[in-house]
Amino acid sequence: MKKMTMGVIGGTIVILGLGSLLAINLYTDKPEAQKKEIPTYAIHSDYTLDVDNPNEVVADADYVFVAKVKKETETIYKNKTPMEQENGSIEYIGEAYTQYKIEVISNLKNELETNKEISLEKQGGIREDGSAYDVFEDDQLPIVGEVYIFTAYKQDDGSLLVSGANSTISFDEKAKNMDSEKAVAQTEEFETYEKAVENQATE
Repeated sequence: MKKMTMGVIGGTIVILGLGSLLAINLYTDKPEAQKKEIPTYAIHSDYTLDVDNPNEVVADADYVFVAKVKKETETIYKNKTPMEQENGSIEYIGEAYTQYKIEVISNLKNELETNKEISLEKQGGIREDGSAYDVFEDDQLPIVGEVYIFTAYKQDDGSLLVSGANSTISFDEKAKNMDSEKAVAQTEEFETYEKAVENQATE
């Protein structure tokens, strides 16, 4: 059975299905920008763990690692639900999952192959109609060329899923261009998650 992601309790699909009714426009204070930029909406969800506590986050994950995002390959749509359109028609709208190729720099919890491009799936992304991005609250979509700490879940087919609040952690601005394990290990963010893995909360 597919493992629950970040302890998300049901309702996420319903929230996504409601789309613009429940979403918060993160750019509401920039009305002019909406004409030029695709807006981003926050996906709200309830969790069975404290997503602000790295100890609990890493304890729940199958893998914790540092990786550089090499490319974004595609966005796929899952768990489609029927939504009535303004003209009365029914359209099936799915949740966005953005696909990436990454290269693991350093493993913190369990081992993934390094120095090789591997696939990663991130819950969230651009809607099927291209009208907006849906991203979990307190989360972010990775940017190609950047380095992050990921907490990931192994799926039944062996793929990696990253999902939920604080599942993709940025490094300090001055550390963004690092690409070696030695450089990564000297950062505050790495030390925080390394200690979290060592002291991860257990039931």
